[in-house]
Amino acid sequence: MIRINLLPGPKGHKAKPQYDVRAQVLLGVGLLLITLAGCWWYSASLDEEINERQTEKLDKEKQVAQLKEEVKQVSDFESRKKVLEDKNRIIDELEKSRVGPVKVLDHVSQSLEPLKVWLVRVAVNGKDIDLEGRAATNDDVVEFVNNLRRTDFFTDLNLQESRAAVESQLNIYQFKLGFRLKG
Repeated sequence: MIRINLLPGPKGHKAKPQYDVRAQVLLGVGLLLITLAGCWWYSASLDEEINERQTEKLDKEKQVAQLKEEVKQVSDFESRKKVLEDKNRIIDELEKSRVGPVKVLDHVSQSLEPLKVWLVRVAVNGKDIDLEGRAATNDDVVEFVNNLRRTDFFTDLNLQESRAAVESQLNIYQFKLGFRLKG
């Protein structure tokens, strides 16, 4: 007869525990869902960061465009300023060059008034003035020189020549003067 020992004993082996397959499947599905949720959350945070960086990039591009416009305006302003400064410099030079001969002729003509003196040549070279003229009498020449000395506009008056001459059958005096502008 065959004997079967159902009692555990020194000769028997322990029974292997049986795992619940349903629990393992649920655990695997749960881990899969948690992993997918983590990946979805990480992907969403990366998308949000990309959108923020693109928004920053657009803002920076707008700022660069504004700054380029401002730089262009500044350069235009500087070029217009330079043109105006050049024009002002030219105007100042013209004013300086215009004032000299005009003032000289004004003061010389005021010194001529009551006398019988007329001018033949007036040359203004910087601050030096050479003048040639004719007078009816030598006294008129002397009075003209004295009138020029009385003005505060001329210095270093020098009667270079005064001589009698005849023009158109009239006795006249030819004279040459040299003087300088003050200042």
